Amino acid sequence: MAIRTESYYINGTEFVKTYSDDFHYIVREGIEYVEANDPAEFGREYFEGRLIPEEERPQGPSAEEILNILLGGEEE
Repeated sequence: MAIRTESYYINGTEFVKTYSDDFHYIVREGIEYVEANDPAEFGREYFEGRLIPEEERPQGPSAEEILNILLGGEEE
C-alpha cells in the first residue's frame, strides 16, 4: 500500500495528482479524498487512510481528465 503522485501540465501550469495504489482514501488535515489534484506549488502532502468501499471507488474519467476538459487544456 502506497501513496502515488503523478505530475502533469495544463496550459503551462504543473499539477500533481495524488492517490492510493490500492483503493485507500488519502487524508489531509483529517479530510478523506479518493484522489487529489493540486497545483504543484502548493506542496500538499497526504497520508493513506481507510479502505474505500467498493461502491465509492473511482470509475470513468479521472479527475485529471475532467480538470483538463474544464480548463480546455492539453497535457504537454
